[in-house]
Amino acid sequence: MAATSVGGEWEIEYDEGFVFKRPRVLYPDGAEDTGTAAPSTPAPDLESARLQRRRRALLHLRAKYQPELSRWESLSSDILAPPPASTAATSGASSASPLPLTPSAATISSDHTILDDYLAEVEAQEEMLKRASEMCEEIVEFCNEYEAAVVDAVAALPVWGDPRDLVNSLCSADEQAAGQPVPGIN
Repeated sequence: MAATSVGGEWEIEYDEGFVFKRPRVLYPDGAEDTGTAAPSTPAPDLESARLQRRRRALLHLRAKYQPELSRWESLSSDILAPPPASTAATSGASSASPLPLTPSAATISSDHTILDDYLAEVEAQEEMLKRASEMCEEIVEFCNEYEAAVVDAVAALPVWGDPRDLVNSLCSADEQAAGQPVPGIN
C-alpha cells in the first residue's frame, strides 16, 4: 500500500462497480518512487484483499436486502406457478367427452375456467360497490338533515331576536317579578 498523506484527506475510489472512500495516498499504486519507498506488498495479497472486501460488501448488501428479496421471490413463484385446476372442472370435462382432450383444448378449457372465475369476482365487486354507493347516499342525506336541524336550532335562539327579550330570558324569575330595571338598558 502506498504511504498516506498527513492531512487526513480522503479520495473516492471506484473498483469494479464499487465506489468507496479511502485515505488519499501520496503515491498511487505503481507510481511510487522505488528508491525512497519500501518494497510494495506482492500483487496476490492486494488481489485477495480486494476480493475479501468485495465479498464482505456483497454479503452486507445481501443481508440488508434479504427480506425484500425473499418477498419478491415468493411473489414471482406465485405468478409463475400454474393455476390450480379445479377437480370439478376436470371431472366434468372428462365425463362429458369420452375422447381425451388435446393439450390445446385443455388449455382453452382452463382459460375459460379462469375467465369465469374472474368474471364472477368482478360481478361480486360490482355488487359491493353498488351497496357502498347506496350507503354513502344515505349517509349524505342523513348529514344534510342533521345540518338543517342544527341551523334551525341555532336560528331559533333568542340571541337573534330583540335584546330586551334576551335580557329578560336571562334574568331570574324574582328579578322579573320585582320589575327592577336592568342596568344599562333604558
